[in-house]
Amino acid sequence: MDGVKYITDEAGHKTAVVIELEKLRDIKTKDEFFEELEDTLDIILREDEPSVVWEKVKNDLLNKD
Repeated sequence: MDGVKYITDEAGHKTAVVIELEKLRDIKTKDEFFEELEDTLDIILREDEPSVVWEKVKNDLLNKD
């Protein structure tokens, strides 16, 4: 995400995030900012999860009882 920088520990694990205030001007409301922040945090927290092939997800959803 443009305008976001991560602070890492000695092992390279992300420990903090810095958001450039200049980038906030592009976001119209506080609600939009917090929605973007939540989305970004979700991405960060899930980045180590294994990916799932779309066909499997689609088949699982279509075959759900």
